[in-house]
Amino acid sequence: MSVCVCLWFIKLKIIPYSKQSISEEDIDAVCSVLRSDWLTQGPKVKEFEEALSKQCGAKHCIVVANGTVALLLACMALEIGPGDNGLTSPISFLASANCIAYCGGKVDFVDIDPDTLCLSPDNLEEYCKRHGAPKVVIPVDFAGIPADLPQFKKLADKYGFILIEDAAHSIGSTYTYDGQEYSCGSCTHTDLAILSFHPVKTITTGEGGAILTNDDELAQRLRCLANHGIERDASRFVNPHSESRIPHSDLPWYYEMHLLGYNGRITDIQCALGLSQLKRIDGFKTKRQQIVKKYNQSLKELEKEHIVILPPWPHGTDPCYHLYPLRLGPNAKIKRDELFMRLREKGIYCQVHYIPIYRQPFYQNQYKYHVDQCPEAETYFASCISLPLFPDLDEGSFHFIIEKISSLIVRCIQKNA
Repeated sequence: MSVCVCLWFIKLKIIPYSKQSISEEDIDAVCSVLRSDWLTQGPKVKEFEEALSKQCGAKHCIVVANGTVALLLACMALEIGPGDNGLTSPISFLASANCIAYCGGKVDFVDIDPDTLCLSPDNLEEYCKRHGAPKVVIPVDFAGIPADLPQFKKLADKYGFILIEDAAHSIGSTYTYDGQEYSCGSCTHTDLAILSFHPVKTITTGEGGAILTNDDELAQRLRCLANHGIERDASRFVNPHSESRIPHSDLPWYYEMHLLGYNGRITDIQCALGLSQLKRIDGFKTKRQQIVKKYNQSLKELEKEHIVILPPWPHGTDPCYHLYPLRLGPNAKIKRDELFMRLREKGIYCQVHYIPIYRQPFYQNQYKYHVDQCPEAETYFASCISLPLFPDLDEGSFHFIIEKISSLIVRCIQKNA
């Protein structure tokens, strides 16, 4: 390798599509737990649950190991099983569908609304009319954009299915309905909601997730399922006395396994980080929205010429954007994959969110899905690219991204003129 090439690699700055923002306060919060008597299942877990309940406006919060576990436990608590049909958006991470399959249910997909990139309520109602109501529907707040939860609630009341809001992307996002503002995850219009705290999300615990609900019985069941199915509440014990006739409620070591649960627990270390991060959520939201608006302003001329399609910002929503999903328009003259690879050569590590879930070999083998059943998802997938979006994205990097995207697109248009 030549000296010039080596120097080029050394100087190449990698700009990821997303990354965590860690402050000294975050580090201090984690270190304080490491110096304490508790590393897991201690006071910070409860504090984080209470803070998340307040942030989202839900009555109960159960924090768990990650967002995938949150979805799985939500389906388990709702007793999804063989013979049950579950629907979700094809434009999401695999876990949004896998949670249904894990429980033995049949997974199906409903197309997205191109104006929101979220599950389409109209398409869902059409599905219910043609195939009957599913047992559960999992709308996804894609990229932080709230799904039309009030409309899904109306459909749930009409057709009798259960709703789980996949809010993995949308902590901090809000929507307005009938003049009142609601937070994503409030469970005002759903039975359950889940959050994710992976490092690329708005706030992070390293790995982590949460389940929210306003239902007391569901909350109790979820806590049990997340802890091996173990019950420690004496009022719920099935076997009241020990062999020595001492009441089990008087024996601190006693517990009963009531359900076949999992170890879905999270640590105090992670929750301390989450608590510290949650204090900055308003600042994170402001910064993310500022970057989205700057992208929109910088790319508006390309949008006018139908070269790109900017991400939606639906009326009545206030998204805390997790992603900036740019789409190439009909006049782009460059394919998504070519643009992706050209940007990567420049050190701009964009991403694609997402490959439609039904395209995955598991779902193809299991259900033989046809790509033509979700044409809007296919159109979106063929043209989407997620540009870098995170609070610490600096001005120099932002302008570098815009300059490279614009020059690549314009060059291809001129080449094909």
